[in-house]
Amino acid sequence: MKETTIDQTLVLCDLDSLLLDAGGNLPQLQRDVLQLFSSRGGRLTVFSQRSPRAVRSLLGGVRLSAPALVCGGTLAYNFSEGSGTALCSFEGMEESVLKMLPSLSGVGIALQMRDGSTRAVRMSEGLVFHLKQEWTPFVLSNAADVKGVLRILFYQDKKQMPILPTLQKALGDAAAFLHAERLAPDTLVLTPGLVSGSAMLNAVCPPSGYAAEQLTVLAGCTQMLDLVHLAGESIVPADAAPELRLAANRMTLTDHDTGAAAELLYSMVRRAETSA
Repeated sequence: MKETTIDQTLVLCDLDSLLLDAGGNLPQLQRDVLQLFSSRGGRLTVFSQRSPRAVRSLLGGVRLSAPALVCGGTLAYNFSEGSGTALCSFEGMEESVLKMLPSLSGVGIALQMRDGSTRAVRMSEGLVFHLKQEWTPFVLSNAADVKGVLRILFYQDKKQMPILPTLQKALGDAAAFLHAERLAPDTLVLTPGLVSGSAMLNAVCPPSGYAAEQLTVLAGCTQMLDLVHLAGESIVPADAAPELRLAANRMTLTDHDTGAAAELLYSMVRRAETSA
């Protein structure tokens, strides 16, 4: 790949896996590196499972140079404009899915919305824990009354409860067209389908004036695998999942929780200062 300057490269970084600590906070060291990177002309955006409002709370004054991929890549959100583009949604499935969600003991349900908000439709201890840990503001709602749902998240008080059979029975034929994935042992997410890497790339790069060749993806989760294949450069932490290590151009020397993001961003700053 042709060498590009720091201001000609857009870095798309996994916020949740590579910038936040175990408590879901952005440590001061990471914040300092982000500010240094930006001050030297670096261009950054993020990928996150969190809602736009949670991401904004975590980043604080850190400016993004392109739409962020939030809600697991189902929403490309432009913070400077305060608006987003849905890459998939449950629009048209209100009757067949949203109104048919089962009531399960010990399982909370939250909806991530097109407008960037989070709606809680059934509470549980697990849901309350995650909303607090992830800095997610929410409002109580009835699933049957909302429109613009991107993802349905199930938070279980008991880890890995067998809730899929109950969901399939409640949703009937509609279940065959949905995609279910575990984000954590106590968290299951339901989406209308998988968002392709090309759809995510096109929602981030062209609106910001970048080509795919100018995109550097720093990936920490397998939801970014397609982006790893499509980006001009792709980097993963030393302890990344095997499929990410196989797909990426290179790995950092550090693990996801010991400075992989800081290693990459600081190396780009040093390279820019050396060539100045």
